[in-house]
Amino acid sequence: MSQYYMLIKNKLIDFDKLMIDKYHLLGLNETDAIILIKLNRLLNVGTTKLESSYLAPTMSITQNTISKRIVDLVKNGFITLTLTEASEIFSLDETYKRLSNLLDEENAESKELKSNNLTKEVVELIEKEFAKPVNAIELEIVNNWIHQDGFSFDKIEKAILDAKRNKKMNVKYVDVFLNQKPKTDKKNVDENLQDLFNDIYGQITS
Repeated sequence: MSQYYMLIKNKLIDFDKLMIDKYHLLGLNETDAIILIKLNRLLNVGTTKLESSYLAPTMSITQNTISKRIVDLVKNGFITLTLTEASEIFSLDETYKRLSNLLDEENAESKELKSNNLTKEVVELIEKEFAKPVNAIELEIVNNWIHQDGFSFDKIEKAILDAKRNKKMNVKYVDVFLNQKPKTDKKNVDENLQDLFNDIYGQITS
């Protein structure tokens, strides 16, 4: 289930604002959106019985029109009705799910756009620093850095500049550099331990 579903259901995402912003993407009109917003407010105060008379006093359309719109919203799956021993209760869970799916799609599109922009930046950097165009195989390697490995631009930039300094102006060399496991420098570790010892010893003796 979408990560956004529970955020909407638990009121951590403002349902009213979200509905106003997205209703047209759900194939709804303004009247449908307002009805769903008002029904959600009823749920928030514990009212689960679906009655058009609850909405009529605060809307400019007739109670009969409200009833017809509610019937269509039920038919189209935005409102779910459940029969209990006591009464018929309604839920907007399907509306929450549809809104959360929209947010998932927008989030995926945003990530894809950022990744594509990052790919473009990296390619331009390589072509600038290595003074040659990137071929198809190299472009695939760059795509893997971003889409599969999730390397940041700063890390890739450092690897490219290190390759250039070492006169290894080759994307495959950069790839090896990026994917190598960091090696422990024993000298640095010893120095760090000595610094730590000095700090502790200094606190004890001061």
